[in-house]
Amino acid sequence: MSAIVPNVGTRVFSDLTPTVASINARQTYIGMCLPAPEADNSIEMHKPIAVSTEDAATIALLGNGVAKDAIEQIASAGISTDVIFSRCPEGPDEETQLGHIAGSATEKTGVWALQEALSEIGIEPALIIAPEYSHQRPGNAANPVVTAAEGVCAKIIDCFVVADADGTTRETAATSAADFATSLNILMGYPRVKIWKDGADATAPMSTSWAAQILKRDAEAGNPYKAAWNKPLVGIRGVETRVSHRDGDPTSDSNFLCQSGVGTIIENKLLWAPFTTATDPTVVDYRSIKRIRTRRSIEKAFIRAMRKYNAQDLGPHLATLIYRTISEACAERQAFGAIIDYEVIWDRALNPNTSLRDGALKVKLRFEETPDLVDLQIFTEPQPEAFDLLAENIAQALEALGDQNIRVASTA
Repeated sequence: MSAIVPNVGTRVFSDLTPTVASINARQTYIGMCLPAPEADNSIEMHKPIAVSTEDAATIALLGNGVAKDAIEQIASAGISTDVIFSRCPEGPDEETQLGHIAGSATEKTGVWALQEALSEIGIEPALIIAPEYSHQRPGNAANPVVTAAEGVCAKIIDCFVVADADGTTRETAATSAADFATSLNILMGYPRVKIWKDGADATAPMSTSWAAQILKRDAEAGNPYKAAWNKPLVGIRGVETRVSHRDGDPTSDSNFLCQSGVGTIIENKLLWAPFTTATDPTVVDYRSIKRIRTRRSIEKAFIRAMRKYNAQDLGPHLATLIYRTISEACAERQAFGAIIDYEVIWDRALNPNTSLRDGALKVKLRFEETPDLVDLQIFTEPQPEAFDLLAENIAQALEALGDQNIRVASTA
């Protein structure tokens, strides 16, 4: 019995599908949900749109307000990008406004509308900001906008919230970060930055400039695997509150903030922010922004690309293709310095007969991300034997004079 429908003649069955899937890192975009009370009616509520920093006409449609200011702050960092923007209603008071921005997970309003950006406009955020609305702690509890945005990030996987801490003191900033001590995808900055707006001095949230710096660094490297800190923030004039920093002194404000999970700015413009808010012992091993972004980016990259293998016959050929795809993707990232080493493992215990019968293939991938240098420790101590070398050099110099009246005494 033929396994192919019988036919008299010649047929060609063409399959141009590549055998090995391409696992590509995606471009970084900033997403934000903010009120725009003066916006044109064409800017709909809770519907994500892409606003180019080069598109003056669309930016003008937003009207004056925090949304337009944020896009201006991003553009002032010297980058051109699309910003994913979702408009929410204006609230009569701060708490109501926070509620509008936090939105509803089931109704996809507020920041939750950003979750639909990929299906709506073809791009999705890798960074979420809420300038002027991410620092408050109503009821002496975690900020509701940051809390909601964290949920959106969990859905997108390789997405992070860039928020602001309460800017009163370094201690209140640390308290803000402590609200998210078990979170791996929240970055929190302090203090506010100084900018020039409408011909006058003004302040703005640090989060916007920080997000722009990450986006800029990703564009420079061509991937999200490099640290964005220890570089000057472009587009700011300084900071509203001075943060003390003394190299080698762990008691300075900068180290207190970093160890508390708060990113900061030293020496007026230098971004000093290696860690997320993850200070809880259960998650602190992955507090490095560079490491957790690398891991989440790799995990996210596999999901869509590996879909091409679904519906194919599960067997040795398909399994080797899948393992080869994963290995090649990791090898490429290893070559770029993103990871140190990796292993792709076939574990029979993970693949019992019942799972294979149901069409499930379980692949174990072990890898470690390359850390960024955070704590360089140089230990110094005296070297008294160096004087033996000094004495020897003196003796050689005197002998080289060739004066018979100058003699170097022999040592016993």
